[in-house]
Formats: sequence, structure tokens, C-alpha cells
Amino acid sequence: MIKDGYTISHPMVKNALVECAENTNIPYQLEVISRGGNDAGAIHKTAGGIPTGGVSIPCRYMHSPCEMVDKSDVENAVKLLMAFVSAKF
Repeated sequence: MIKDGYTISHPMVKNALVECAENTNIPYQLEVISRGGNDAGAIHKTAGGIPTGGVSIPCRYMHSPCEMVDKSDVENAVKLLMAFVSAKF
């Protein structure tokens, strides 16, 4: 995620996630949305600013009883996050 209604991802975090995805051959796309948000919006303004970014999973029918995602998108998000937290910065 680059931007949503509450957060602008820190370039260092965004670049590290992109680099991690490219190095591990995980497909990704960058997201810019004008509405909505998540907890990153509060976190990035805490204590004078905390470098923050987000990983989203494409979804249909969000916030409804029949929200749908592609299983491979979920699996790739997990792979990306596992690789990211395991990376040596």
C-alpha cells in the first residue's frame, strides 16, 4: 500500500516490502485508495511519527457477510510478511 484515507506509507517501509517481494518472486501491486484505512493510520502518527506501511489483500464485497478473496493472494501475503519479518536490515 502506498496510501489510503488515513496513511501515507513511509518510503523506507514501502521500498523494503517491494524489494522483499521482488527478491522472493512474490507477485505484488501497489495500492492507492482515497477512502478507508486500518490501524496503520493511528500508528504512523504516534510518538512523533513511526515509519509505517501496509499489506492489503484484494477483496470483493468488503464488510459484507460474503467477503471473498483469492486463496493465492492470501498465501502470497503470508509469504511476503514472513519474508519481510525474517529479512536482515
